[in-house]
Formats: sequence, structure tokens, C-alpha cells
Amino acid sequence: MFVINQQVCTFCGGCAAVCPFSAIIIHDSESRIIEACTDCGTCAAFCPVAAIGPSDGASGRRIREVRQ
Repeated sequence: MFVINQQVCTFCGGCAAVCPFSAIIIHDSESRIIEACTDCGTCAAFCPVAAIGPSDGASGRRIREVRQ
């Protein structure tokens, strides 16, 4: 599963807007990826500050495919 680095995130909402599964919630200066996430990597590829990436143990394969 992908995670959002809260220290880097600017809470712009772009990731939530591009997520095809509505798996990102931004509320009160906190952003979360919920269980609907399929690890497609669309949000991470869109993020202008690179605040989204695979959590520990995730391969990150899909994000590399999206960015290519």
C-alpha cells in the first residue's frame, strides 16, 4: 500500500482528484490513503512534491510503471 508523508504533503488535493478509486481523503490538514487503494500509483505519479510512495515492504513496481 502507498503512504503519504505528512511532513512533505502540501494538502493540495491533487492526489485525491486523480485517484480512480477515491482512496485518498484529505481533511483538516491530514491526508490518508484508505483500503480502497489498489497500489496503481496514479497519485504518486501526480504528486508535485513527491509526498506519496510505497510503504515498507511494498515493491513500488506499479509506481515505476506509471512514471515511465
